[in-house]
Amino acid sequence: MVLRNSKWSLWALALLTLVLFSNVMLYQPIVQQFLAIELDRGAVLGSLVDLVIISPALAYAAFKVSKKQAAGFVVFGLVMARVIIPEEFFAPYTILLYSGVSFEALFFLAELGLIFLLIKRIPDIRAEMRSSQSGPIFSFLPAVERKVSRLPLIRIVASETLMVYYAFFSWRKKIPDHDGVVTMHHKTSAIAMNIMLIHAVAIETIGVHWWLHTKLPILSFILLILNVYSILLVLAEIQITRLHPVEVENGELRVVQGLRQRLILPLSNIEEIEWGEKKPVKGTMVFMQKDFEEIHPQVILIFKEPVEATLFMGKKEVVSKVALRVDDPEKLKRLLEQHEKRA
Repeated sequence: MVLRNSKWSLWALALLTLVLFSNVMLYQPIVQQFLAIELDRGAVLGSLVDLVIISPALAYAAFKVSKKQAAGFVVFGLVMARVIIPEEFFAPYTILLYSGVSFEALFFLAELGLIFLLIKRIPDIRAEMRSSQSGPIFSFLPAVERKVSRLPLIRIVASETLMVYYAFFSWRKKIPDHDGVVTMHHKTSAIAMNIMLIHAVAIETIGVHWWLHTKLPILSFILLILNVYSILLVLAEIQITRLHPVEVENGELRVVQGLRQRLILPLSNIEEIEWGEKKPVKGTMVFMQKDFEEIHPQVILIFKEPVEATLFMGKKEVVSKVALRVDDPEKLKRLLEQHEKRA
């Protein structure tokens, strides 16, 4: 999920976190004993309002989600209420849970059929990828969209498949080696920072899970799942950073930054090139690896016509400018100038 471009989105996210955390803590025996809280019907009803109405509304305000996804938050709130609220208090509201889950199950079964179709068409998808002559990060999702569907669930499944592939199965892949390769990470601390992040998450997972699992087992399990997912995501980011430098080849510029964003730009669609390190203006998509010190892009490419970029979880965004920072800007400049001369 991507935060909305609004000054209120961070406030909504903070309130959402507070609402969920306070409701989880309310039903923990250790908290009830410490604060001398006695549960009653009013507290349970308040939690249902928080989880089924307030939380989905805050999630919709914080993230760029569809109305269908917002309805999913309502069902998630009902499920969460069933998990954290003691059975004797939740019993009168069980019908709400069954209704919400049944309604969501109908959509899920329909989309599950598409997932089976995705699995069935893997040979066709692989053939489509081979014909594209580009790496899986660029070719897999478009092939899935052409052979199966462009529905959000399919894009999410495809994106998660890419994460698993790069985290586990890409370690023997070779880095592209041709005249059009320009690396982005060798002169930055991107790999080192990601390795440090993995260590930090692993240590936090061991320590916090060990402390929480006897006191708040539900919260401990949720944090464990999120931390394992985070480690896989960072491993995939490291591999994508290594295996996919900027490539200028076959009349295209291909650039990717982890699973967060990727773009294939026809070189003939470049209208103007601005060189020089400076902060990009708002609305420019930036491809630049992380570093310990503040750095800025070296070049901004302005397009003749907007181009569709792919974001995290397969979301799409139309951009008209892109800013880049690479290890060898002179080589990139030479490659772009060579195309201009041929054109």
